[in-house]
Amino acid sequence: MTLLETRGLPAINLVRTGPRGQAPVLLLHGLGLNLTWWGDQIEAFGRDRDVIAFDLPGHGLSGKLACPPSFDVMADVVHAVLTHVDAGPAHLVGISVGGMIAQTFAVRHPELVQSLTLVATLCTFSDAGREALRERASVARTHGMSRIAQLSNARWFPPSFRERRPDVLDRATTCLLSQDAEFHASMWEMVARLDLERSISTIGCPTLVVAGTEDVNAPVAAATRIADAIVGAALEAMSGLGHFPPLEAPTAFHTLLRRFLSAPGRAQS
Repeated sequence: MTLLETRGLPAINLVRTGPRGQAPVLLLHGLGLNLTWWGDQIEAFGRDRDVIAFDLPGHGLSGKLACPPSFDVMADVVHAVLTHVDAGPAHLVGISVGGMIAQTFAVRHPELVQSLTLVATLCTFSDAGREALRERASVARTHGMSRIAQLSNARWFPPSFRERRPDVLDRATTCLLSQDAEFHASMWEMVARLDLERSISTIGCPTLVVAGTEDVNAPVAAATRIADAIVGAALEAMSGLGHFPPLEAPTAFHTLLRRFLSAPGRAQS
């Protein structure tokens, strides 16, 4: 564990493992969670790759922001992490809000991105979608994080997974209950402002877009929208999975990601 101190940004908790000397794999987690949700990937890819994960501001062991969260600020944090590790262009792997941050960073700092893997994420929302996100913020403020945990578990995981893995639901609940409700609400308001569909057309690095066919938060149609906007992007729909393919089916996800990282140019073939 390393606590990264950067002027103008909160202290950032990060972990790094695996052999150095090649482009690192940088993992960006989802809203309300922390870097430990990449545990399977850290173990699997850290055997032969340089792997870095960190807690977003206001999450896990990282410090709080002194200003309302924005995707630009989150991209600044990614930049600070990569500057700190001094490892050159990275393979960015982001899930959900982490995928939104990864897209923002790739638009702002293309020279620092070797490839993008965007999992269970979106690049924009309909007006109705934005209103639903603002309503989620209102729920956090009015009813607190226990209600958010109930809603999130119901939407994140398919019924079959919830029945099979109640321990994961308990883990998600524990993470969410540890987060400040006002900050959580402000994160949803940040997400409600997301509008990257035009700007991601400038992304030129190899890109893999992954969606679970049972994901109600970031459906396959949203993944298709991203893949259509980024020239040469590859789209993979993982059957029967919800919002967390890396957690729900780690072996299948690792096979997919390892193949892409070994020959990322295929995404543009």
